[in-house]
Amino acid sequence: MVEGGLDVDPSELSQIPLFAGLSRRDLELVSRHADEATVRAGTVIMREGERAMEVLVIVEGTAQVTSEGNVIAELGPGDVVGEIGVAARQPRNATVEAVTDLRVVAMFGPEYQELAEDVTELRA
Repeated sequence: MVEGGLDVDPSELSQIPLFAGLSRRDLELVSRHADEATVRAGTVIMREGERAMEVLVIVEGTAQVTSEGNVIAELGPGDVVGEIGVAARQPRNATVEAVTDLRVVAMFGPEYQELAEDVTELRA
C-alpha cells in the first residue's frame, strides 16, 4: 500500500492522460482528494488477494503486474492501477511491484468512489 504524500497541483493533473479532459473544476476536485507519493524500486504496491484500498496513477517510472506468479503487464506513466478492485469492492486480482522508483498520484477507496460519482470520467 502507498502512504499519503504531498498535495497534487491541478495543473499537473491536467498533464496526466486520465485527467487531461477534465474541466478546471473537476481537476480542483480531484486535487483535493489525491496525494502525490514516491515509491522505491522493489516495493510491492498492491498484492494479489488483498483488499483494494487505493487507486494509483503512475506519473513517472515503471511497474510490473503479476498474477499467480506470471508477469502479465508492464506499466508506465499514465497507467492506472487498482480502480477495478476499488470500484467493485473486490480483492486485488494481481500484484503490482515498482521496477524503478515511481512517482504516483494516489486516491484512496472511499474518496475515489466519491469522486467517481461526481466526475464521470473516473468511473471504472
